[in-house]
Amino acid sequence: MALFFLPNLNENHKFIELTQEESKHCIRVLRYKLGDSIEIINGKGLLVEASVVDANPKKCSVRIDTSFSFPKTKDIHVAVCPTKSMDRMEWLTEKAVELGATKITFIYSKNCERPQLKLDRLEKIAVSAIKQSKRYYLPEIMFCPDVKSFVSQFPGGYIAHCHPGKKMSAVCGLQKGPIMIGPEGDFTKDEVERALQNGYQALDLGEFRLRTETAALISVFYQCS
Repeated sequence: MALFFLPNLNENHKFIELTQEESKHCIRVLRYKLGDSIEIINGKGLLVEASVVDANPKKCSVRIDTSFSFPKTKDIHVAVCPTKSMDRMEWLTEKAVELGATKITFIYSKNCERPQLKLDRLEKIAVSAIKQSKRYYLPEIMFCPDVKSFVSQFPGGYIAHCHPGKKMSAVCGLQKGPIMIGPEGDFTKDEVERALQNGYQALDLGEFRLRTETAALISVFYQCS
């Protein structure tokens, strides 16, 4: 049964109309017809089974037959400095969502080569990823202008960096809190110190040097463990 996304769906709906994009995908691409059953999620924990009552490719209407509510999953927050390649950040977003990230923050560090991102594009990728992996909560995707602002807003967590110093191993078990991943040129010493002053712990992700997006995915994995 195909899965569709409708953010304004709630438990009180008896009938509802899909968006134009989802209607086209349902009727023209997948060729669903009157009476066929589909599943719809709202990205807030609600899943419904519905039947097509108007197979219009621009505004498909459905009748809600059954609904299910799912509890929130564990909070998994990765904060990563974007790389120069937008494609790599899109790939990271897709895979992080599939693995279970609940919040993805892109931070602008002094060594970042890309100060801005198309968040609307990344949000569309996240929607596709929750549909593909059948997750019921759409992660929050944010942009933060600097490290200082981020660690003030989210005090306490972990910062992975390559500067020398005492670090805890990610395999030792992590407590609640975001994991910060630096850009290809790493965080500056001042940025690391700022994080440590706000309750962060320096984190070791292993003996090998990793790409930014690889380190971010590993951090999601360790938080899931």
